[in-house]
Amino acid sequence: MADYFVYDDLLQNKLGISDIKDLKEAEQQIVSEKTILVLNEKRPKKFNFDYLLHIHKLLFEDIYDFAGKIRTVNIVKPDSSAPFAYAKFIDAEAKRIFNVINNKNYLINLSKSEFVREIAELSAELNALHPFRDGNGRAIRLFLIMLADNSGYLLDYSQVSSKEIIDADKLAFDGDMKLLFDIYKKIVI
Repeated sequence: MADYFVYDDLLQNKLGISDIKDLKEAEQQIVSEKTILVLNEKRPKKFNFDYLLHIHKLLFEDIYDFAGKIRTVNIVKPDSSAPFAYAKFIDAEAKRIFNVINNKNYLINLSKSEFVREIAELSAELNALHPFRDGNGRAIRLFLIMLADNSGYLLDYSQVSSKEIIDADKLAFDGDMKLLFDIYKKIVI
């Protein structure tokens, strides 16, 4: 299936930016400002798929038309042989994932070790789902920060590098959760 969001390896954007480096810089600035808005919003009653869609929309609505929308194309990272969830299965998989966390009372009243295990597994599930065309990691991490806060924990991603997170996500995607568990042991406070 063709990726209709990409033109000459650059995501079509509302900013009219045609240089990848310039787009990344603009994204970083805008997403940083929008992250503050999310952190200051009233906490949602439900940490569901709609809330994740809301976060993505708020973070990226000034940049991309696909902000807050489920992707309709299949994607795979350039250095991976396995694709993320096929677009046609995103709704069903999201329903399954969010039913699980709903049934676990959004991870409230868990011991720290139980919370670490659950948040790491949820992180891996959401990464494999990869529901958006772009911006998945940023939206998912912010969702997890808000979920952790609601559960009485803080996620301090500054304790690890983005490379560590990406490496752990790749291993978890292939079924090896050890590094991702280790990362969440470091960052859950």
